[in-house]
Amino acid sequence: MTATTLLESFEVTPNSGLKKVLLTCPNTSDAGNTLTITLTDYGISATGLLAVESWVHTADGSVITTELNTSAVTNGTLVITIAAGSDNDFRVIQLTGRGDLGVFV
Repeated sequence: MTATTLLESFEVTPNSGLKKVLLTCPNTSDAGNTLTITLTDYGISATGLLAVESWVHTADGSVITTELNTSAVTNGTLVITIAAGSDNDFRVIQLTGRGDLGVFV
């Protein structure tokens, strides 16, 4: 697996207890690449991640489909693995989480 780069991030609702963050990866992202995110860098507590949703642009700015990426959190670090499928595509990943300790503590 190869790491992909983070192109840009957007906080959907700034200064909210419920955080929604959109992460974008460049159109050079490939199937099997990984993206490593420190949750607290985006205002989400280490145990506060609630959901990860993903989309792939199979034609830049045109055809957008959902993507079933896998994810795992260890010690507040989220690792997302891009699903098998297409290479050299722009990807968007949305994180939803809590700024406090979360529902699992």
